[in-house]
Amino acid sequence: MSRAESPTPAGTVARTVALAVAGLVLVLFTAAVLLSQIFAAVSAASVFTPVWRAIGTVGALVTGSDPAPVDVATGSDLTWAWQFHAGALVIGVVAGLGWGALAVRSGTRGAAGVDRAARVLRAIACAVLAVAMLLYGLAKVIPAQMGHMNLPAYQLQAVGDTEPFSLLWGYMAASTPYTVVTGAIELTAGLLLVVPRTRLAGALLSVVALTQIVLLNLFYDVPVKLLAAELLVIALVLVFPYRGELVRAVLPATASPARRTGTVAAAVLAVVLIAATVAGNLARVDTMNTPRDPRDGVWRATALTIDGAPALATGDAGPVWTSIAITLRGTADRPAKGSAQDSLVTQTPDGAVTAWGLRADGDRFTVRRGAGAAPVDLQVTTVPDGLRLCGTVDGRRLDARYERRSLERHHDIRFVQAPFDRTRPRL
Repeated sequence: MSRAESPTPAGTVARTVALAVAGLVLVLFTAAVLLSQIFAAVSAASVFTPVWRAIGTVGALVTGSDPAPVDVATGSDLTWAWQFHAGALVIGVVAGLGWGALAVRSGTRGAAGVDRAARVLRAIACAVLAVAMLLYGLAKVIPAQMGHMNLPAYQLQAVGDTEPFSLLWGYMAASTPYTVVTGAIELTAGLLLVVPRTRLAGALLSVVALTQIVLLNLFYDVPVKLLAAELLVIALVLVFPYRGELVRAVLPATASPARRTGTVAAAVLAVVLIAATVAGNLARVDTMNTPRDPRDGVWRATALTIDGAPALATGDAGPVWTSIAITLRGTADRPAKGSAQDSLVTQTPDGAVTAWGLRADGDRFTVRRGAGAAPVDLQVTTVPDGLRLCGTVDGRRLDARYERRSLERHHDIRFVQAPFDRTRPRL
């Protein structure tokens, strides 16, 4: 190393601090959590639990919180994991400062030792990323990770009550081919990382896959945000040394006058297209999300009579609509179209639902089961406690009262998750 290339003492200390913190998190959290998942049958987590608890105790002292119990099976976002990271930061900074001071005192030999440590840590990071991509890729190629949403325990949950995490899992489980394809992408990234010659391609593919995973975990509140983010950071670190070549490959240094003119024209067209599309989409979103009628919403029955008798006394024959959903969005002169069009959805005691096309004229609702079906006229009025619905359906006279049903899906993003109760399914 030439004199011009020699790092400054401050640079050496900063590097050792970064390596110490990154090493603690990489080896004792990211790698350890993955190993505990792979070797769950032999209780690998029990091997790391004392270390997690000890470092987490330091983090709890620093943050002024009580040490949380270690629970690696629930996810990476529990209190103990954040306490571990706080403790690893403190311990890593202290150890890194001491290591940096020794390296500066040792001169060239110390700098060489820091370089060796960086190379070792990079190799470990590559191995950890490869293992993670192979582990989660295989769990999708062989659809085991998200298949639980097809179990009977999850079939009765209303969509409006389903937490975002389960919605995502159900969306993936609903299409096995899509799950397999996403797993194949992750598996390919892991295999490419194993071979030195294709390692950059594997890291780039990992960046793409993990960016999507981090966004899904964040906005669907999946409790492994921390672990996924760390894997994405690893992939970015592996790509970083090649940033110059990648930028030059994507953005050529020179362009001909004709190409520059074409670029300007394309940019103008893109701006016009984007402006028109944004305006249209904003109007559509506003129309779709604006109820234009107080009867819009989800309702549950409080009283049902069929031909003048309580629904249960009729043997549940006829239109026993225990729940209804009325969609009336937009404005009177511009009702919503598409998936938010005017509609009535009815649900019977067995959970079956029927979608009806709806034309509303004051209190009169004209509904149809399909384009060729006969129209049914209903009288739907607001009452002090909710709705009253009257009409003749399939030759049976329905008179029902409904109250608004509040749906329980949460919309917040929780970076610190509560422990999961394993005595019941996660709905």
